[in-house]
Amino acid sequence: MCDYSLETVKTRPARVADKLVTHRFWSATGGFCAPEDIHLAVCLLTGTELSFAYEVKRSGLWPWSKNIVHHKTAIFRQVNVVPHRSSRRAGIS
Repeated sequence: MCDYSLETVKTRPARVADKLVTHRFWSATGGFCAPEDIHLAVCLLTGTELSFAYEVKRSGLWPWSKNIVHHKTAIFRQVNVVPHRSSRRAGIS
């Protein structure tokens, strides 16, 4: 599943053992991609487990928040589910 903000970017589903990097795509949206093809977003299914080579660093948007998350693993979750815009156009809810 990819966020709707990546709907103008070519995508593919993640595969087991993919090595991914974060990337800011031409649409100004950030996401994951394979280092050998930075123009193709890699979409994660809900429940996908990620393992990071280093502790996760967040961009310093808020000076009062910590910029390093002291974990090297994460599970991708979907929260606050809103029907996708294309689904509404098709009359699907």
